[in-house]
Amino acid sequence: MVPELGRIPLRRLLWTIATLATPVALANVSQTLMGLVDTLMVGQLGTGPLAAVGVATLLFSAVAMTIKSVDVAVQTFTAQRVGAGRDAEVGTVLATALTVVCSAGLLVMLAGLHWPRVLMGLVSRDPEVISLGTSYLIWRFVGILPFLIFFMFRGVYDGVGWTRIGMLVGMGMNLLNVLLNWVLIFGKLGLPALGVAGAAVASSLSGALASAVMIVIALSPSVRRRFRLLYRRNLDPGLLVPFLRVAWPPAAQALAVIVAMLIFFFILGLISTLAVAAGNVVMRIAALSFMPGFGVGVAVQTLVGQALGRHDPRGAVRAGWGGVGLSMLFMGSFGLLFLTVPGFLVRLFTTSDELVTAGAPVLRLMGLVQIIDAVGVTLAGALRGAGATRIVMLMDVLTGFCLLPPLAYLFGVVLHGGLMGAFMALLLWFSLYAISMTYWFLRGDWKTLRV
Repeated sequence: MVPELGRIPLRRLLWTIATLATPVALANVSQTLMGLVDTLMVGQLGTGPLAAVGVATLLFSAVAMTIKSVDVAVQTFTAQRVGAGRDAEVGTVLATALTVVCSAGLLVMLAGLHWPRVLMGLVSRDPEVISLGTSYLIWRFVGILPFLIFFMFRGVYDGVGWTRIGMLVGMGMNLLNVLLNWVLIFGKLGLPALGVAGAAVASSLSGALASAVMIVIALSPSVRRRFRLLYRRNLDPGLLVPFLRVAWPPAAQALAVIVAMLIFFFILGLISTLAVAAGNVVMRIAALSFMPGFGVGVAVQTLVGQALGRHDPRGAVRAGWGGVGLSMLFMGSFGLLFLTVPGFLVRLFTTSDELVTAGAPVLRLMGLVQIIDAVGVTLAGALRGAGATRIVMLMDVLTGFCLLPPLAYLFGVVLHGGLMGAFMALLLWFSLYAISMTYWFLRGDWKTLRV
């Protein structure tokens, strides 16, 4: 349980946010590094495999991250119940979440295993990209259920305030993924070289082990008794409707954003395969820089939820603005790095001079995005902590899904701006989203919501 945020000094408030946010950020960095390691190692195979992994990862994310976004509701429901001293109800929240995501995940897994080539054909016209991406998708869909289960348990632990669990398990998962990538992509230790498919197998295996560890922690006697986790009678049909009311907007938001990114990469494909590969590298690097902001956003979500659970709206507001300051500091540091040494960073992922030349200016542009995005992701976390997930979803859909694809096509293809023109549309998306989150947070309607 965190202290009453409305009364503590500013320095202690910032320390509380940072203490919760740092493990979350590191856990997210570990998760992002799984994709970066895939990109680094697959990049050694050539531009075609690199483009295939980029497109296939987006396709997998379109469904997996949509369902995974139920963890927003898990964290919010958990935080508000812990804040109100209703710890024994947390097990019911987890049971509801597992029922929802496992049912949806099983259907998605069956569809993904049956139509992987069809999915790749929706986004790419390159035969090599389609073929390699199909093999990647098959093995990623095999591991989708453990992937989803991991995030539901992490949502519970983050909502309680135990953010270090996700950090430690995430780091272990990433280290295992690095080892398995090396073994399976390149055929080490006497195993066959699986190439692109090996990267997917490595990610699925490491995710399955991480999920198992999260379950073992939940089964420890002290944790299980306090929160009544994994009891057979936990499922409460009466919680399903209010839970889905909070859960569906972040799921719809994730789907809309990822579909927008899929269309974005399709537009890059209209420019060139080089643009797809360079865009994949830039987004992988930028994703790592977003993690501190996401970490602070998750911490703020927990703090706002717990503050409102104990009827402390002033503390919830302070948590939001304190988180914005920390996010701007952390993400601004990455932005400075992107502005000063973009070529060096891109070259870590490829030996192609042409790809470095294409990607470096775009990564420099992404350096300008950092401060702007820090505001958006942090205040979005604050609003989610209050249960205002619908307005967060609506603003992201309007500024991202509805604007990004047409503007990317206009700037990149019609006006012949190429890769840089397409990425200018991303800058506009993040700017409008940050402005909208600031507006809704200042309105203050979210202070009266209860879940």
